[in-house]
Amino acid sequence: MARPRNFDLDDVKERLMNTFWREGYARTSLPKLTAASGLLRGSLYAAFGQKDAMFSVALERYLDQLRVAIVSDAPGIDGLRYMLDAVVQITIDDPERRGCLLINAVPEARSLGIANRRAIDRGLAEMRLFIGAKLREAQETPSQKADLEPLVALVFAASISIRVLGRAGQDPRLLQDIADGAVAAVQQALQPTISTEFGP
Repeated sequence: MARPRNFDLDDVKERLMNTFWREGYARTSLPKLTAASGLLRGSLYAAFGQKDAMFSVALERYLDQLRVAIVSDAPGIDGLRYMLDAVVQITIDDPERRGCLLINAVPEARSLGIANRRAIDRGLAEMRLFIGAKLREAQETPSQKADLEPLVALVFAASISIRVLGRAGQDPRLLQDIADGAVAAVQQALQPTISTEFGP
């Protein structure tokens, strides 16, 4: 019979996530994980597996929290504005300026197992899909055939740059200007074409 756990699993997952987020994958050693979790090595391995598996748990938890923070029911451009404003807010609200765990992991992807590399790709693709859905909602009529992919890339790049520059300690005003500028560019790009032809 398996022995019951004598620790709060949810609390330990949160501690693991914060350790990987603060330190990065490569610099997160087992002693750091045991110290953060308060568990002995054997208990930590028994609950979560090897380091790569622990990172998988941390990344999944982070993405769950990120979805709650940036996704709303607001349609179209309002939904994009909410998302970008939320990205700015969670960036500047973090006193450690850790940036984004997902984005931080990209340069370290070769050190990760295939499952985690795929999880990173899925996380980034999910954000692009969300942006694309909001842009399609923002199109005023189904007959509009604007190529949305450049706008998806623009908003996606804005969200990435906010996190990267925020981690570098850049001024919050700059981060908000990036968000506002991306929304303004989308609004301008999706404006209905104004005919310049004059009637008789």
